Amino acid sequence: MVLSRWRVAAGVVCLLLAPVGQLVQFLVSPMRQADAAASQVAAAAAHLPAMRLALVLDLPILLLLPAVLYAGFVAGAGRSRLAAAGMALTFTTALGAGYLLAQDVVVYAAARQPDRAAAAGLVAAFEGNAVVGGLVVAYLVGHLVGFVLLGAALVRSRAVPVWTGVALCVWPVAEMVGEASGAVVVAAAGFALLVIGFGVCAVALVRAGRSPEGAGRVSGPVGAATHAIA
Repeated sequence: MVLSRWRVAAGVVCLLLAPVGQLVQFLVSPMRQADAAASQVAAAAAHLPAMRLALVLDLPILLLLPAVLYAGFVAGAGRSRLAAAGMALTFTTALGAGYLLAQDVVVYAAARQPDRAAAAGLVAAFEGNAVVGGLVVAYLVGHLVGFVLLGAALVRSRAVPVWTGVALCVWPVAEMVGEASGAVVVAAAGFALLVIGFGVCAVALVRAGRSPEGAGRVSGPVGAATHAIA
Protein backbone atom coordinates (compact mmCIF):
# COMPACT_ATOMS: atom_id res chain seq x y z
CA MET A 1 0.00 0.00 0.00
CA VAL A 2 1.42 3.37 -1.04
CA LEU A 3 1.17 5.89 1.76
CA SER A 4 -0.28 9.06 0.28
CA ARG A 5 -0.21 12.33 2.15
CA TRP A 6 -3.96 12.10 2.79
CA ARG A 7 -3.74 8.59 4.21
CA VAL A 8 -0.96 9.62 6.55
CA ALA A 9 -2.93 12.70 7.60
CA ALA A 10 -6.04 10.58 8.27
CA GLY A 11 -3.98 8.15 10.33
CA VAL A 12 -2.39 10.92 12.38
CA VAL A 13 -5.81 12.45 13.12
CA CYS A 14 -7.20 9.09 14.27
CA LEU A 15 -4.14 8.15 16.32
CA LEU A 16 -4.11 11.50 18.12
CA LEU A 17 -7.76 12.52 18.41
CA ALA A 18 -9.17 9.17 19.55
CA PRO A 19 -7.06 8.61 22.68
CA VAL A 20 -7.02 12.29 23.63
CA GLY A 21 -10.81 12.41 23.32
CA GLN A 22 -11.10 9.30 25.45
CA LEU A 23 -8.87 10.72 28.19
CA VAL A 24 -10.66 14.08 28.27
CA GLN A 25 -14.06 12.39 28.23
CA PHE A 26 -13.10 10.27 31.21
CA LEU A 27 -11.94 13.31 33.16
CA VAL A 28 -15.01 15.38 32.25
CA SER A 29 -17.73 12.78 32.78
CA PRO A 30 -19.36 13.07 36.21
CA MET A 31 -20.34 9.37 36.25
CA ARG A 32 -18.23 6.23 36.49
CA GLN A 33 -18.93 3.02 34.59
CA ALA A 34 -18.52 0.81 37.66
CA ASP A 35 -21.12 2.72 39.72
CA ALA A 36 -24.67 1.52 40.25
CA ALA A 37 -27.30 2.87 37.88
CA ALA A 38 -28.88 5.08 40.56
CA SER A 39 -25.50 6.62 41.37
CA GLN A 40 -24.78 7.26 37.71
CA VAL A 41 -28.12 9.02 37.19
CA ALA A 42 -27.67 11.08 40.35
CA ALA A 43 -24.16 12.15 39.33
CA ALA A 44 -25.31 13.11 35.83
CA ALA A 45 -28.30 15.04 37.19
CA ALA A 46 -26.04 17.00 39.53
CA HIS A 47 -23.66 17.93 36.69
CA LEU A 48 -25.75 18.14 33.52
CA PRO A 49 -23.44 20.55 31.64
CA ALA A 50 -20.47 18.22 32.22
CA MET A 51 -22.56 15.26 31.13
CA ARG A 52 -23.54 17.04 27.92
CA LEU A 53 -19.88 17.73 27.18
CA ALA A 54 -19.06 14.08 27.87
CA LEU A 55 -21.62 13.06 25.24
CA VAL A 56 -19.89 15.22 22.64
CA LEU A 57 -16.51 13.81 23.62
CA ASP A 58 -17.84 10.29 23.03
CA LEU A 59 -17.72 10.98 19.27
CA PRO A 60 -13.92 11.11 18.79
CA ILE A 61 -13.64 7.88 20.79
CA LEU A 62 -15.14 6.10 17.77
CA LEU A 63 -11.95 6.95 15.89
CA LEU A 64 -10.24 4.27 17.97
CA LEU A 65 -11.45 1.77 15.39
CA PRO A 66 -9.44 3.16 12.45
CA ALA A 67 -6.64 4.17 14.84
CA VAL A 68 -6.12 0.50 15.74
CA LEU A 69 -5.74 -0.33 12.04
CA TYR A 70 -3.11 2.36 11.63
CA ALA A 71 -1.27 1.17 14.74
CA GLY A 72 -1.35 -2.32 13.25
CA PHE A 73 0.18 -0.92 10.07
CA VAL A 74 3.03 0.62 12.07
CA ALA A 75 3.53 -2.71 13.86
CA GLY A 76 3.81 -4.49 10.49
CA ALA A 77 0.48 -6.33 10.38
CA GLY A 78 1.07 -7.22 6.73
CA ARG A 79 4.07 -9.40 7.60
CA SER A 80 3.68 -10.12 11.31
CA ARG A 81 1.11 -12.62 12.56
CA LEU A 82 1.43 -11.17 16.04
CA ALA A 83 0.61 -7.66 14.83
CA ALA A 84 -2.22 -8.91 12.62
CA ALA A 85 -3.75 -10.92 15.46
CA GLY A 86 -3.55 -8.03 17.91
CA MET A 87 -4.98 -5.58 15.41
CA ALA A 88 -7.80 -7.89 14.31
CA LEU A 89 -8.80 -8.86 17.86
CA THR A 90 -8.80 -5.29 19.12
CA PHE A 91 -10.67 -3.98 16.08
CA THR A 92 -13.38 -6.63 15.91
CA THR A 93 -14.19 -6.61 19.62
CA ALA A 94 -14.49 -2.80 19.52
CA LEU A 95 -17.11 -2.83 16.77
CA GLY A 96 -19.83 -2.72 19.42
CA ALA A 97 -18.55 0.63 20.70
CA GLY A 98 -21.74 2.33 19.54
CA TYR A 99 -23.78 0.17 21.90
CA LEU A 100 -21.41 0.81 24.80
CA LEU A 101 -21.19 4.57 24.29
CA ALA A 102 -24.99 4.69 24.16
CA GLN A 103 -24.93 4.17 27.92
CA ASP A 104 -23.92 7.81 28.33
CA VAL A 105 -26.91 8.92 26.24
CA VAL A 106 -29.27 6.74 28.29
CA VAL A 107 -27.88 8.04 31.59
CA TYR A 108 -28.12 11.66 30.41
CA ALA A 109 -31.73 11.19 29.28
CA ALA A 110 -32.57 9.46 32.57
CA ALA A 111 -31.00 12.28 34.57
CA ARG A 112 -33.45 14.76 33.02
CA GLN A 113 -36.54 12.75 34.01
CA PRO A 114 -38.64 13.85 37.02
CA ASP A 115 -39.12 10.27 38.25
CA ARG A 116 -35.55 9.48 39.27
CA ALA A 117 -36.32 5.95 40.50
CA ALA A 118 -38.00 4.91 37.24
CA ALA A 119 -35.21 6.52 35.24
CA ALA A 120 -32.55 4.64 37.21
CA GLY A 121 -34.48 1.45 36.59
CA LEU A 122 -34.34 2.08 32.84
CA VAL A 123 -30.57 2.60 33.01
CA ALA A 124 -30.19 -0.59 35.02
CA ALA A 125 -32.26 -2.48 32.44
CA PHE A 126 -30.05 -1.16 29.63
CA GLU A 127 -26.85 -2.12 31.44
CA GLY A 128 -28.27 -5.52 32.34
CA ASN A 129 -29.30 -6.33 28.78
CA ALA A 130 -27.72 -9.57 27.59
CA VAL A 131 -26.52 -8.08 24.30
CA VAL A 132 -24.90 -5.10 26.02
CA GLY A 133 -23.37 -7.37 28.65
CA GLY A 134 -21.93 -9.65 25.98
CA LEU A 135 -20.45 -6.70 24.10
CA VAL A 136 -18.88 -5.37 27.30
CA VAL A 137 -17.21 -8.71 28.00
CA ALA A 138 -15.99 -9.00 24.40
CA TYR A 139 -14.70 -5.42 24.47
CA LEU A 140 -12.81 -5.86 27.73
CA VAL A 141 -11.26 -9.21 26.80
CA GLY A 142 -10.48 -8.06 23.27
CA HIS A 143 -8.82 -4.87 24.45
CA LEU A 144 -6.84 -6.60 27.18
CA VAL A 145 -5.51 -9.37 24.94
CA GLY A 146 -5.50 -7.42 21.67
CA PHE A 147 -3.50 -4.46 22.93
CA VAL A 148 -0.99 -6.74 24.64
CA LEU A 149 -0.45 -8.54 21.33
CA LEU A 150 -0.29 -5.26 19.43
CA GLY A 151 2.13 -3.77 21.94
CA ALA A 152 4.36 -6.84 21.77
CA ALA A 153 4.31 -6.63 17.97
CA LEU A 154 5.39 -2.98 18.14
CA VAL A 155 8.29 -3.98 20.39
CA ARG A 156 9.37 -6.67 17.92
CA SER A 157 8.94 -4.43 14.89
CA ARG A 158 11.48 -1.84 16.12
CA ALA A 159 9.39 0.74 14.29
CA VAL A 160 8.96 2.63 17.58
CA PRO A 161 10.87 2.74 20.88
CA VAL A 162 10.37 -0.33 23.09
CA TRP A 163 8.59 1.67 25.77
CA THR A 164 5.87 2.56 23.26
CA GLY A 165 4.89 -1.07 22.88
CA VAL A 166 5.06 -1.53 26.65
CA ALA A 167 2.73 1.46 27.10
CA LEU A 168 0.14 -0.16 24.80
CA CYS A 169 0.43 -3.41 26.76
CA VAL A 170 -0.07 -1.70 30.12
CA TRP A 171 -2.75 0.87 29.34
CA PRO A 172 -5.82 -1.44 29.28
CA VAL A 173 -4.75 -3.08 32.54
CA ALA A 174 -4.36 0.30 34.29
CA GLU A 175 -7.63 1.57 32.85
CA MET A 176 -9.64 -1.50 33.86
CA VAL A 177 -8.14 -1.72 37.35
CA GLY A 178 -8.67 1.99 37.89
CA GLU A 179 -12.27 1.92 36.66
CA ALA A 180 -13.18 -1.16 38.69
CA SER A 181 -11.58 0.10 41.92
CA GLY A 182 -12.65 3.71 41.58
CA ALA A 183 -9.03 4.86 41.43
CA VAL A 184 -9.42 7.76 39.01
CA VAL A 185 -5.70 8.50 38.91
CA VAL A 186 -4.84 4.93 37.91
CA ALA A 187 -7.50 4.86 35.17
CA ALA A 188 -6.43 8.28 33.88
CA ALA A 189 -2.82 7.10 33.81
CA GLY A 190 -3.92 4.18 31.66
CA PHE A 191 -5.67 6.48 29.19
CA ALA A 192 -2.60 8.74 29.17
CA LEU A 193 -0.40 5.77 28.25
CA LEU A 194 -2.61 5.18 25.21
CA VAL A 195 -2.28 8.85 24.23
CA ILE A 196 1.51 8.54 24.40
CA GLY A 197 1.65 5.17 22.64
CA PHE A 198 -0.61 6.18 19.77
CA GLY A 199 1.15 9.55 19.57
CA VAL A 200 4.48 7.81 18.91
CA CYS A 201 2.74 5.57 16.36
CA ALA A 202 1.51 8.72 14.61
CA VAL A 203 5.10 9.97 14.36
CA ALA A 204 6.21 6.59 13.01
CA LEU A 205 3.38 6.70 10.45
CA VAL A 206 4.56 10.09 9.20
CA ARG A 207 8.10 8.77 8.87
CA ALA A 208 6.87 5.72 6.99
CA GLY A 209 5.00 7.99 4.59
CA ARG A 210 8.22 9.86 3.83
CA SER A 211 10.28 6.71 3.42
CA PRO A 212 10.38 4.67 0.18
CA GLU A 213 10.30 1.55 2.34
CA GLY A 214 6.93 2.65 3.67
CA ALA A 215 5.27 1.81 0.37
CA GLY A 216 4.00 -1.68 0.01
CA ARG A 217 4.58 -2.66 3.62
CA VAL A 218 0.96 -3.69 3.99
CA SER A 219 -0.86 -5.74 1.40
CA GLY A 220 -3.89 -7.99 1.17
CA PRO A 221 -6.89 -7.47 3.51
CA VAL A 222 -4.89 -5.40 6.00
CA GLY A 223 -3.79 -2.98 3.32
CA ALA A 224 -7.29 -2.86 1.87
CA ALA A 225 -8.78 -2.03 5.25
CA THR A 226 -6.28 0.75 5.91
CA HIS A 227 -6.82 2.04 2.37
CA ALA A 228 -10.58 2.12 2.86
CA ILE A 229 -10.53 4.21 6.03
CA ALA A 230 -8.17 6.73 4.49
